[in-house]
Amino acid sequence: MEGTYLSLVDLRSYVKPSGMKAFIQGKCRLAVDYGEWFGKNFRGFIRLNMATDPALVRKAISRIVHCDAGF
Repeated sequence: MEGTYLSLVDLRSYVKPSGMKAFIQGKCRLAVDYGEWFGKNFRGFIRLNMATDPALVRKAISRIVHCDAGF
């Protein structure tokens, strides 16, 4: 079956929107779609594709949770 499973995650209470790219790419070493790409109301969100190996999803979430956001 073909399909896309996407999750839009609100990280605004964890990371300042202005520091999102530095946090996600620099500290967590993840490649994501940034919320502002989908509209100004989604600044501070990231979009994750869940249509992959569940172990990879867990690894990505673990990186976000365990990285210091410096907030």
